Amino acid sequence: MRAYTPAQVKANAPVDNKYYPQTTAQYNARLDLTPADNTKVRYNSAAHVMNNFNTINGGDDAAITLNSNRGSEENYSFIGTILAPHTNIIIQGGSQYSFAGNVITNRSIYLDGNVAVDKAFGANFNADGKFPGTSDLESTTKVPRILSVTLPNGVNFSPENVTTNYVFQFSLNNNVEIDPESETMHRLDGRAFKNTFLIDQPAGTSNVLWSRMNDGKWKKYEPDGKNPLQPNKTSEAQTVELSIADVTEDLKTKDNVDNYDDQTIYNAGKIDGNYVVNGVEKAFIGWHLLHKNKFSFIVASEIKAKYDNTITNYTLNVHGDLLVNYPKVFDFGTYTLGTSEQEPVSIAKGQINVENPFYMDWKLVVKNSTSGADLVDNPLLQEDATGFNVQLYSLKTGTDDDWEAGQILNLGGLLKGPETPLLTLDTQKQLSGDEQLDAIQPAKSMPFYKSDVNLKFHNGKVDQCAKRPGKYKLEATWELSTADKVVDNTD
Repeated sequence: MRAYTPAQVKANAPVDNKYYPQTTAQYNARLDLTPADNTKVRYNSAAHVMNNFNTINGGDDAAITLNSNRGSEENYSFIGTILAPHTNIIIQGGSQYSFAGNVITNRSIYLDGNVAVDKAFGANFNADGKFPGTSDLESTTKVPRILSVTLPNGVNFSPENVTTNYVFQFSLNNNVEIDPESETMHRLDGRAFKNTFLIDQPAGTSNVLWSRMNDGKWKKYEPDGKNPLQPNKTSEAQTVELSIADVTEDLKTKDNVDNYDDQTIYNAGKIDGNYVVNGVEKAFIGWHLLHKNKFSFIVASEIKAKYDNTITNYTLNVHGDLLVNYPKVFDFGTYTLGTSEQEPVSIAKGQINVENPFYMDWKLVVKNSTSGADLVDNPLLQEDATGFNVQLYSLKTGTDDDWEAGQILNLGGLLKGPETPLLTLDTQKQLSGDEQLDAIQPAKSMPFYKSDVNLKFHNGKVDQCAKRPGKYKLEATWELSTADKVVDNTD
């Protein structure tokens, strides 16, 4: 490369447009020097071009901006070595055809471009000034691809492009009244999250399915040290199917690095409300909780290969709401004064159901919150008037549809003020010595908890203390808490 003084340039001025294409054929030939779909030609072209800006000086806020594919022409890259030692450099580019070359500066470099993931996947950033070679570029004619992915509950998608990050919502909760299935919320029966990949393997290639969790390290999927993706030894492309029974477990490695994160629990907010099941009013309290993990997959011979390939990305949100369902109303029915000999007791029944898919510690406290006029001469609150009985059920299986009834336990009466809970269920509760109360306590290892509550009112108490006919009620508050750490969900 030669340098010329201004005087030399003036003395030997170039002919106008001498180096500018004069014909359409020459113009097309010029354009063919930088086709982004032919990486080898583009790199070779870039290796021979010097863009010299060594006389430009700029302060901290000054920069030169190099536009690539931002004009009316498409499919062409800004190429070559950029020499600008005294100023900042901003390189702009489109999503498909971006900068190829070296940048030499003593200031800052800003890359401003929507670079597709597969382009970044093969990008080279060298601090030693060496231009990336072309001998190690893979052929673009033998590129394996993931054609489609099938997830549980009939969910299927075909990767459109590598910049798309699909998001799928799956729920472990069984209460469809509160957390119904929809086009966006799918039921996850069991905990296994199966993925089935439809893969296009070019002729004469041997490839591996690589996975990455939460933008961590790429890992080969080789269960038991063997590659389940058989090489294609034929002379034609093959479409093959590869299934992973549970990507949340089967992709984990012993080093526990970049594995599926089932420890971070995101809190999407408290929930409460009422609903009706078979004509019975029920209420619920709880939290919307979820695990969030991003999965990435690619089929390639080696993960360092620089050819364009399809990276499949999706985020899996597994919802596991901590839910307490309880009776909205315990209804004793109607009692006629003076008939206690014929009708000695009135019984109100209800059921407490707790769903705990993430095996969290939880505590439920039920308190008497009756106040004001409802406290005056209320038969329900007389000494020994109302018995509080609980029957605990235990699961025979891991689902919530096969229960075995336990014994009925007497927890005393309802004559307790707001400072003394009527009922406390606590996975961390220390044994109190009260066998009845200790027997109904839950454990965090229970994904489901179920107990029947029977309130038995002795009607003779009404005959003794009732000063008026009418309705009597007892108000109660239900409070749920957890000692486990949760993270606010900001999405």
